[in-house]
Amino acid sequence: MKKNIAFAMFTAFILTSCSNSKDKDLLKITDIEKTVFTNTAAPFNIEKAKELVNAYTDFAKKYPKDTNSVNFLFKAANMSMNIALPKLSIELFDKIINDYPTFNKVADCMFLKAFVYDDKLKNINKAREAYEVFLRKYPTHEFADDAKACLDNLGKTTEQLIQEFEAKQKADSLVAKK
Repeated sequence: MKKNIAFAMFTAFILTSCSNSKDKDLLKITDIEKTVFTNTAAPFNIEKAKELVNAYTDFAKKYPKDTNSVNFLFKAANMSMNIALPKLSIELFDKIINDYPTFNKVADCMFLKAFVYDDKLKNINKAREAYEVFLRKYPTHEFADDAKACLDNLGKTTEQLIQEFEAKQKADSLVAKK
């Protein structure tokens, strides 16, 4: 009988500790988010943003089945993309795609992964492959036209894009004059 009571108390302690730990982790994330996102008068704090990315990913590692985890990974991937951590961003988008295939933003992750390869890493081959995979899986997605345009412009310099735009404008104006 004493063993059962001791076991029940131990189990309750463990469950309470786990809950308190998760609550502490969520509170930490909320506190860092406030620091990163609410003080718009101050310059953007890259170090705090990196701390937030780490808090998001740490939470997801500790609680992979928690409903917050995939959303935190998505936020971490986006934040990484925007604070010059493109390789981490790719890793996080891949983690979401592979570990959370039913997440409602998997298609967005696939497109953003291609965009990071294209715009941030300048890896034309990986970008092409990622855009093509995205288009095969999600041909009617709201980003499908963007992916097609990105594919059409892969590897082109700014000057080439300007020349093509000007040539198209000239051709359009000639057609309009007829």
